[in-house]
Amino acid sequence: MKKIMLFVLVLCLCFTAVGAAFAETAVAEAPTADKPAAEMTAEELYQAGLDAFGAEDYGKAMEYFLLAADLGNAEAWKGIGYLYDYGLGVEQDYVRALEYYQRAADQGDVGAMRNLGVFYYFGKGVEQDFGKALEYLQPVADAGDGVALFCLADMYQYGNGVEQDYGKALEYYQLSADAGYAEAMGAIGYLYNMGLGVEQDYGKALEYYLKAADMGNTWVLYNIGLIYAQGLGTEQDYGKAFEYYQKAADLGEVMALNNLGDLYENGFGVEQDYAKAMEYYQMAADKGIAIAYIGLGDLYRGGKGVEQDYAKAVEYYTLAAEQGEPVAMFDLGECCRLGQGVEKDLDKAAEWYRKALEAGYEPSEEDKEHLKDVLGDEYQQK
Repeated sequence: MKKIMLFVLVLCLCFTAVGAAFAETAVAEAPTADKPAAEMTAEELYQAGLDAFGAEDYGKAMEYFLLAADLGNAEAWKGIGYLYDYGLGVEQDYVRALEYYQRAADQGDVGAMRNLGVFYYFGKGVEQDFGKALEYLQPVADAGDGVALFCLADMYQYGNGVEQDYGKALEYYQLSADAGYAEAMGAIGYLYNMGLGVEQDYGKALEYYLKAADMGNTWVLYNIGLIYAQGLGTEQDYGKAFEYYQKAADLGEVMALNNLGDLYENGFGVEQDYAKAMEYYQMAADKGIAIAYIGLGDLYRGGKGVEQDYAKAVEYYTLAAEQGEPVAMFDLGECCRLGQGVEKDLDKAAEWYRKALEAGYEPSEEDKEHLKDVLGDEYQQK
């Protein structure tokens, strides 16, 4: 299973939750406007805007929000910002969203302060400024906001605007999880998975990932698949790996497509099916996953489900090697050593072998024999 990518570093995507609470409120609490706008109070206009938002009439929502904002309703300014933030009923415009979030924050709206912090953190509509992000996020986090706590944890995990501190990151992720922000569970799982600030514990990682899985987070689902496929902290279970890779792929996780291809190629957890393997590798490759080219190359090189075509294999290995994949570099060395798809050339083989080793390729025992045969004393010294 040399084409399975190991655990990936995932930056916090807390900006996706900027308006989550607002959107839920729009659906859950909004009453129906039952009198003319001219007779409504600011609060009634805001609620009418929420009602229109819940009905997906964003133009009407904007109309009511503007009227409510003119009467001093801070949440209405935030609602206008949200519409510009997500391009609902208007052209998406982060600069204008920032402007309206600022107006709401200036009137003390906590949600708008959080959104401003996220905007400064990711540089949405404004130059990225971790100091400003911290300024807005810290008081909101202190008030127990799960998203703000999550973003602060992310800052400490990656050392953005603060000194990197995995212990602090874990503390804030836990507080975020306790506040009901499920994605924090996945982040805690990642810390245990990688051994960051805690002793590496795949069992704990799986425990937290599974708690977060119900929210449909693609990278959490993908990492659960990896843990089951590799038997880390749990019994190896390709059937479960397939299940979670498929869920992740269905939600758009492109690396899961590659790994599904690997399972089909090898018959792990599913009936071996080279046509399916080809299909998934191609989908992953079309999405820019370099390692998927290696899968395609292996199918052509081995004549698995297709007519054996060494030249085609070399073509795919080259595409992957050009994107820095050490496995593909080694495979090209093998093709040059054996004269598969290219003229037999031991000097060229040696060149590719060196590149693979320099890029971090870890050879098997069989690979080491080939390296010794081609590189001789040069490899013995490594």
